[in-house]
Amino acid sequence: MRSRMGITVVILFCVLALGGVGLAAYHSRFDDAHGRAKLRLAAYEGDVGALEWIARDQGFFDSVGLDVELTGFATGREAIKAMKDGRADLATASEFVVATNSFSRADLRILASICQYWNKGFIGRRDHGIEKPGDLKGKRIGFTSPSSAEHSLVVFLALQGLTLDDVTLVDLKPEQIESQMADGSIDAAVTWEPHVAAIQARLAANAVSLMPRSLENYLLIVANGDGTTDRRAVGRLLQALLLAENWTRQNPVEAKRYLAARFTLTPAYVEKIWTRMQLTLSLQQEILEAMDAEALWFARKIGRQTIPNFALVVDGGPLAKVNPSAVNVVPRTTEQ
Repeated sequence: MRSRMGITVVILFCVLALGGVGLAAYHSRFDDAHGRAKLRLAAYEGDVGALEWIARDQGFFDSVGLDVELTGFATGREAIKAMKDGRADLATASEFVVATNSFSRADLRILASICQYWNKGFIGRRDHGIEKPGDLKGKRIGFTSPSSAEHSLVVFLALQGLTLDDVTLVDLKPEQIESQMADGSIDAAVTWEPHVAAIQARLAANAVSLMPRSLENYLLIVANGDGTTDRRAVGRLLQALLLAENWTRQNPVEAKRYLAARFTLTPAYVEKIWTRMQLTLSLQQEILEAMDAEALWFARKIGRQTIPNFALVVDGGPLAKVNPSAVNVVPRTTEQ
């Protein structure tokens, strides 16, 4: 099992018992008279978050007796905030967002991953003298801070023997990255899909792809650990998402059409991203390793000496009840 940048971060983790040992018990207080459960989900509204939208639109939530108030957000950071503000019971966000939020919020709990994906891209302008990664030295590079793209940028430069001092960093929103790459205000950029595809389309033959495959990211289902979320409803949510996963696997053509229509994507883009994401309900050790690497980088960025113990952030109980084989977190016995 590989770790990022060769960083081995030893963590202590005991797979939680089905009752959620060490976490606050969830209360069943949202049932209606017909025995249905209710849940408010702040959901990332994009391609890698497709399972939750498929579960709704294919009727899988209804089939397991769950009423879901599904609210879409453009970023996982916004979804986490909605949950924090009491506007949602659960949220979906990338492992990077959860890792960085955990520095100020010890109450977040990871229930599962619903997608593993590789959606970052590093694009350079050929007419600005960029043909290969080494040509980035002295160039203006657009990125978004803080984000997993920023972390990918640091890792990528290090692998090329470059540091942040070798380039000029320009902090921009993804939409600004698109426009400034198009007008030549910046020489290169690292960002995520669908902005990568948009930049490539605007630059055409002038676009140089510098990073064939990005670091893995995971879209996580996250809860508050304060005991206010209906645990039975969480179980039903995971059951519905498992049905959505199976439907997607069995109906790839229809699933691709759904993604294109639901998120206003071109069929060509969906074909491209389809091979770079796995819409799978799981809880894997690699998630914790990714979060450790990202947290170490973020701690240095903000001047912190320690990182959160992400072993304490995972609640594998609900998913283990629904699909035990999907929980694959390795216990560690050595302290850091």
